[in-house]
Amino acid sequence: MNDTLVLLGKQIANLRSKKGFTQEKLAELVNYSPNHISKLESARTNPSFELLVNIAKALDIELKELFNFDEYEDINYIKSEFNKFLKTSDTKRIKALYKIYKTL
Repeated sequence: MNDTLVLLGKQIANLRSKKGFTQEKLAELVNYSPNHISKLESARTNPSFELLVNIAKALDIELKELFNFDEYEDINYIKSEFNKFLKTSDTKRIKALYKIYKTL
């Protein structure tokens, strides 16, 4: 999975949430299905430029804010993501992460 696509999806979900919009509300505003917004936020689809422009307008932000991933480089955010991974992953995935960690 493309890291930038994952970050973009997280950013859209975060900005949407801050605005108090559900996926359904954002979908309605940009004339897409809620399923498409869900896939976009979970990095299961590539957005068109037109969709990104429409999302920025719907959220009343500049387009570049969709690509401001600074928050995701914050150490507290990274730690919280690791904790979520550990709490929600099965043994196989945790062991795989541990093997990667040991190679560093």
